[in-house]
Amino acid sequence: MKQVLLLIVLAVSLSLTSTALADPVEGLVDGAVTMTSAVDLPAKTEQGADGRTGDVVGDASNTGSGVGRAKGNAYRVDGDVTLDEAEFWLNFTSTQVLAYYVFSSPTEFGTYTEIYRDTESVTGSGAAWYSTGTIAVPMHAGTYYIIAVSWDGSMVYYYDTGDSQSTSFGAYVHGYATGYHPLPSSFSSTSNDQAIYYQRLMTTLVTPVERSTWGGIKALFR
Repeated sequence: MKQVLLLIVLAVSLSLTSTALADPVEGLVDGAVTMTSAVDLPAKTEQGADGRTGDVVGDASNTGSGVGRAKGNAYRVDGDVTLDEAEFWLNFTSTQVLAYYVFSSPTEFGTYTEIYRDTESVTGSGAAWYSTGTIAVPMHAGTYYIIAVSWDGSMVYYYDTGDSQSTSFGAYVHGYATGYHPLPSSFSSTSNDQAIYYQRLMTTLVTPVERSTWGGIKALFR
């Protein structure tokens, strides 16, 4: 009996191991062809005291550097939210221009059109979060968005790797790795890059107004 149980435990263990560890395949990471594993990463979400939700996407496990480049993440949005702030983990000490962007597309791989852009001159303090500040960009369910940053000087940037990462509002679906500063008002994103650039996003859930509330509002104007 003990031998049978031991064999069952061993079989289950081997099955779980083979499922959890995806075989490396050739793919794109940060714009370069390399061997990568298609893993789905869990959400890293925190609820703020102010009612906003924070999502940390990617991490600092890998670094890259470049002059005059743009890096960002594409997201699938499953429920209407407002993007209140986007932060990017970067490393520089010079003074240079940073540009922050949000682009939208009806499909994951297709043409992305600008819906938000802001630029500022920033003196870097080394490795740190660099922020858009308070913004209010609506993101709608069923739409894809690229949230990106670009710079005109020399920059070190950070990323994790994976096929997807869950967020409170949907999921990261691919990295945008090949842009240059400044980004155009629209562009095509067609590569399933698995770089997950290190970002922190603050969002607020958009709650639909209930029918009874609408009824009360209409009654005031009769």
